[in-house]
Amino acid sequence: MANVEDEATGTLAISGVVRPLAALASLIVAMLALGASTLHLGRPAHAYRALKMWKRSWLSREVLLFGAFAKVAGLYAAALWFGFPGGVAIGGVTVLLGAAGVFASGSIYRVGSRPAWNTPYTPVQFGFTAAVLGPLFAGAIGVGSAWWLAMASVGVGTAQLLLLAVRFLRLIAADSLELRGTARLLSTVLRPAFITRLALVVLGAIVLPLLATGAGGQQWLIGMRPVFAAALLVAVAGEIVGRYLFFVSVVPMHMTAPYVAGAKEAA
Repeated sequence: MANVEDEATGTLAISGVVRPLAALASLIVAMLALGASTLHLGRPAHAYRALKMWKRSWLSREVLLFGAFAKVAGLYAAALWFGFPGGVAIGGVTVLLGAAGVFASGSIYRVGSRPAWNTPYTPVQFGFTAAVLGPLFAGAIGVGSAWWLAMASVGVGTAQLLLLAVRFLRLIAADSLELRGTARLLSTVLRPAFITRLALVVLGAIVLPLLATGAGGQQWLIGMRPVFAAALLVAVAGEIVGRYLFFVSVVPMHMTAPYVAGAKEAA
């Protein structure tokens, strides 16, 4: 059965050639998640030992949750491929485990020695990455309603811009020298990368998805998938720049300690 596109709703049903493609995509995501869950470990081969600390370690919880996500996502891929019943329920559990794993990943960085990271905004920022790339990925492989996927991307992309603006303003107004140091880095030496990050969010998560809502049938090559694929690539580039800024703009507490001590002695 060929893949059928609903011109009225922009829906690309999970059937025919799309079903195995969706199953393969789910399996690839599962394997990537399983590998990524061990990246924070010094010795990934001993990842099983990290599970012992799950009650008090976000790192252990990340390994546990992404390991479970990989297994359930693999089961979901099998359900899609062979048409097993209960696929919707398995897919729901997959989403919940993935969201929990992303939250655990973001929470790992909430450490007191890095004030710019030690904030509730950090896991939210990680969650937005998954929330914007997910709909674009689904649209790129032709699964789901193009209109709803585009609106989801636009909504999350707008929320990302608001989060970036709020965080930057809070950094500027902070009493902490470390936080103001991060703001200074973003507004000076890292300003080109920061502006690039904002531009990529606007283009990949908002502009191109909006174009996809108006591209259907024979209007743009084979429909909306090329537009979603382009938006996905741009959004991925934006998230890479965002992670770069996340790591290089943070000012550790010990770097400003000598200046604080010197100021107190002078007073």
